[in-house]
Amino acid sequence: MGEIMSEKDQRSGWFRCEANGHNKNSTRHLKRIAGLLFVILLPSNLSLGQDPFVVAPQAYKRAFENDWVRVVRVHYAPFEKIAAHDHPGGQTVFIYLNDGGPVRFQHVEGFSGSYPATRPATKAGAFRLARVQPENHQAENLTELPSDFLQVELKTEPIDMESFNGRFVPEPRSPQQPRDYRKTEFENGQVRITRLVCKSGGRCGPLDSSHAAILVALSPVNLKLAGKGADSSQQKLTAGQTQWLDQGRRFESSSSSQSPGEQLMIEFKSKPAKPKAAEKH
Repeated sequence: MGEIMSEKDQRSGWFRCEANGHNKNSTRHLKRIAGLLFVILLPSNLSLGQDPFVVAPQAYKRAFENDWVRVVRVHYAPFEKIAAHDHPGGQTVFIYLNDGGPVRFQHVEGFSGSYPATRPATKAGAFRLARVQPENHQAENLTELPSDFLQVELKTEPIDMESFNGRFVPEPRSPQQPRDYRKTEFENGQVRITRLVCKSGGRCGPLDSSHAAILVALSPVNLKLAGKGADSSQQKLTAGQTQWLDQGRRFESSSSSQSPGEQLMIEFKSKPAKPKAAEKH
């Protein structure tokens, strides 16, 4: 599952759609026609309805899933091309794990018909919020840099959907982080996303999750859970690994290297949505 462009992203130019148009109506009409022709002429090995975990298991791995969220770990190798595959729509948090280069998406279904759209270069530790739509597309990494990110698909009831957008880049920090850092970077009626940074050699916490939450390591950290039924042993998380936290779960974390330990905590303020009768996966 690569990244999908929301209506907000189209307006802001976050993705660059490489299509020439004369006016909005004619361009939209041409895109529909082009998309239909592309599907009709599509080779059998690029047919619609393909599971990304089957099409490209080396690129897409299911990292975690429950009734609240699904986390997909994505890895595009240098200059790798991924065959067409499907992914569902909804509210998604893209969390970037490395400094990656541009990636081109060739859409078969969706906003751009058969035209390509390019995701710009990414910064490690940044994240992006997007209201995405169900699509089928191919992906191509355009540089020698790998692209590693998490696709965190929310399965909770959508609230304040219009506010769910934006790009969030971490503030520059010294390798010898002088103090712990905690900042709520985004909050609406559906989620709250908090950045946690533990100073080098220090410890963050103990902290409590006010809601059910998922903790995402952005750098190597040591994590210790507390409370009833918790494993009191310390576990190590590397960048991109996650830990589910039940509501009220107490935890503390610390850096497991000479650099600060950084995490994102995504708290789910709304309950899991009722499953649709027919949902595209």
